[in-house]
Amino acid sequence: MLVEIAAANAIWKTLSTCLKNGQELYQLGNQLGDYLSATQKVKEKAGDASSRGTALECFQYAEQQRVQREQLEHFLKKSRLNGWSDFVKFEAEWHRQRREEEQEKVNARIRRNAKLQKDVALGINVGICMILALGLLFGIAVYLKLN
Repeated sequence: MLVEIAAANAIWKTLSTCLKNGQELYQLGNQLGDYLSATQKVKEKAGDASSRGTALECFQYAEQQRVQREQLEHFLKKSRLNGWSDFVKFEAEWHRQRREEEQEKVNARIRRNAKLQKDVALGINVGICMILALGLLFGIAVYLKLN
């Protein structure tokens, strides 16, 4: 989790410097997406068992993120009319797309597992049929040999 926090902080420094220098939000699309990704990773890892961060670090980062969000709101409101509302729309769309991508990954895994299960069932059925056919042929050969 500490790596994700460091990445988010580094991206925030770049983002805030660009906004202070008067760049528009649309010019920062990749950096903004990277920042949202980094903060999302921190949120996901905060309660994860593999996280190396402490509860205090999680709380401190949450507070830091709240302050950063307020600064971003200030920059965007100061830069142009409806800057903040456009960002909120962008953020909502970004989160929606991210959820759809995650759902698509889950659906692909489900489809792959269903296909695998179907293929295994077909293999088992073919194997049973082959064993029965071989048994039948063996029985016919023994019957013909005895007669």
